[in-house]
Amino acid sequence: MNIRRLAHAMTYCCLLFMLAACSSDKEYENHQTLEDESWSITDPVTFSFDIQDTTVPYLFGLDFRYTDSYPWQDIFLFMETTVPDGSLSQDTLHCNLFEADGKPLGKGHRIKELEVGYSLVRFPQQGHYTLRFTHGMRTETVKGIVSFGMSLKKTETANP
Repeated sequence: MNIRRLAHAMTYCCLLFMLAACSSDKEYENHQTLEDESWSITDPVTFSFDIQDTTVPYLFGLDFRYTDSYPWQDIFLFMETTVPDGSLSQDTLHCNLFEADGKPLGKGHRIKELEVGYSLVRFPQQGHYTLRFTHGMRTETVKGIVSFGMSLKKTETANP
């Protein structure tokens, strides 16, 4: 093999390794931008995805993009889950966006980004899932939320 071919092969291998390193290890990830940086209780944020592997737990994450105009330290969310057989379940989630002294927990300048690894979940059925989120705050519309997202990352262990 001549030097030129070896150099091309090495370059190609390096590019493949770089692409593999940059790829997301998340099974599912989606963000939805909220109009006018506000979230109305009448506008739920919905995510739909398919689960094939029910043998391992997934790290369920919440992603917030928010500004300093968000008026509280934390946020409550109502989550309605529809599983493949059509049954529904509901849960209430809680996340802090600011420390007690008012310092934001996210990274960024005007818009803060915060990823919260919320919990490990195991999906009981293969198929299509839908998660519907509404905020659980005491006002009709919450200001300062730019976008809301969620992610699922398959874990390595079969028993959490």
